Amino acid sequence: MTGTIYTSRKEIKKKQPNPWTLRVVVILFFWILIYFFFAGPGRLLFPSLLISYSSVSDHKNTVYFYGDRIENALDLLWLASLAQDSIRHFSGEPIEDEFNSGVTLFLCESPRQYFHLTWNNAMGSSIMGRIVLNETRIEGSISSFSAVIHEMHHKYIIRKYGYLPAVFFYPKWFEEGCATMLQEYSSAADNLGENLLAQPFLVTVTSLEHPWNWQSMVRMEKGRMAAKGYGQVCLFTRYLIDRYGIGKIHAYGSRLHWNMEPDRTFEKVFGIPLATAEAEWLKSMVESGTAPIGTSFITLPFDVVVFLRWVFILLIIFVPLFFLVRWVFRRITRAKHQKHDR
Repeated sequence: MTGTIYTSRKEIKKKQPNPWTLRVVVILFFWILIYFFFAGPGRLLFPSLLISYSSVSDHKNTVYFYGDRIENALDLLWLASLAQDSIRHFSGEPIEDEFNSGVTLFLCESPRQYFHLTWNNAMGSSIMGRIVLNETRIEGSISSFSAVIHEMHHKYIIRKYGYLPAVFFYPKWFEEGCATMLQEYSSAADNLGENLLAQPFLVTVTSLEHPWNWQSMVRMEKGRMAAKGYGQVCLFTRYLIDRYGIGKIHAYGSRLHWNMEPDRTFEKVFGIPLATAEAEWLKSMVESGTAPIGTSFITLPFDVVVFLRWVFILLIIFVPLFFLVRWVFRRITRAKHQKHDR
């Protein structure tokens, strides 16, 4: 005896996926994408969208500038070439290297222009494969060459290791330390001792491994921790070179591609744990009188704002991918079932 199974319309409706969920997510994603490329940093990939900017270039590098600032742009073009040569020398790279295809730079004459291209208020950024400089903030703080070579080093790391390895595996303290040390002058390094007099503590570099760690440190004490952080990693990197030699820096950097254990790699290369090396550096700073007696290390506190910012970034990237993969999988499964039914 065979029976007939009846299913109500309500039950059928429950089993069927709601198409509006996917539609809302896709529409929201494309709206954010359009806004990013027409009103945000995405415009850096398409300089033709910036009709108010002019450009000048040599045989490889290109500088986009605003208004009649052609002389400033030509100076920046020359400084960019000098910075690349300095980074080659520091890293021990041959002439045929990551800078071979050239670099695109943007020179902003006001903080407002800079913010519209980067969505931050720093002196400079290496973003979307471009270098953007906030000329107004650079003046009176550091030299133009210092700003260029700092951001150029970030660009070098991304090209050498790839974007994802550079972001997720290359220690941020080491990247910022080398970039700051390459500068012509670093007020953060020179004034570290003075900044430690009021607040004699530093965030240990063992907790400054990822970009979100660095952003949390920069936000501490309403931004006052940033100067100590840049000065610390600059002097610590310089200490490692003076004590162990530039060859150890090259050896350490060469082993950081897709490396999930950079601290253990540091110990293998330098023959000493990272925390111990940092403690010895601080001891030498205190003994020389550069840092006040009683200066200590603290671990990085949890920052809710930075956490939510990175959750938002990851959601923008992975949620559409999830729905796209899900849609493709369902289409393939449905096609297989239809073929089987035939």
